[in-house]
Amino acid sequence: MYCLCNVYVFSHFFFLDGYMQVTPVQTPLSVTRPEMKTARMICKVDGVDFSNNPIHWYRQSPGAPPKRILYMTSQSVSMDEGFNSNKFEATRQNDKFTFKLDVHRLTSEDAGTYYCAYWDLFGSGTKLIVTSKLCAEGPKIQILRLPPEQDVNVTYLCLVENFYPNVIKVNWESSEKNVEKNAVYGDIWPSDDNQTSYFVSSWLTIDKSHSKNYNCTYEHEMKKDSFPIESQDCMLLRAVFYCLFLYSY
Repeated sequence: MYCLCNVYVFSHFFFLDGYMQVTPVQTPLSVTRPEMKTARMICKVDGVDFSNNPIHWYRQSPGAPPKRILYMTSQSVSMDEGFNSNKFEATRQNDKFTFKLDVHRLTSEDAGTYYCAYWDLFGSGTKLIVTSKLCAEGPKIQILRLPPEQDVNVTYLCLVENFYPNVIKVNWESSEKNVEKNAVYGDIWPSDDNQTSYFVSSWLTIDKSHSKNYNCTYEHEMKKDSFPIESQDCMLLRAVFYCLFLYSY
């Protein structure tokens, strides 16, 4: 009924032992595929010379520690014991900084979170879900204005629903600083007993005079979207009923 997701991720630069280090950036947040199909993960590490430095790929199966699949340099790909090149195919793009991992002929044993790594710097991971459940549409987003508790501040609720699987990233964005300290992020909940659809919500409390400068954004396997507060007349009554539903869940 609904569909899955880790990605909108930023590169972080810092210095270690006199060298600039770059955190690998992975996309997408998740990949959902049925058995016997192929899943692809992307890893990008900008500004690094890979003529001698390897890129590693790991898989973390549910309930187990990460296990390396392979490592690759500009000259070759070396598989670890228990893995083979017929299943796992690693390649580098023409831009020299983008790496792909294809997992072929998927089975349930391939499910897990896959990480690329440069030395001891790991990406954020891509969750692979092997299932016949496929979504017909992506997430839906709306913003609701909650009853004010005081005259100065106002609270908005961002509701993202109708998505599967349950991997999603929700953020508030603004040109102003310190948005995150005013935001509260809820857990991801199933919308039905069969867990074929999920929803998540986030609350943002801000000064009334600045309420039009904020967007609620999400990133999911199906798509990305951004919803500005000012684009909709927030429905107070609907928000009240939604909050009652949450408390009675």
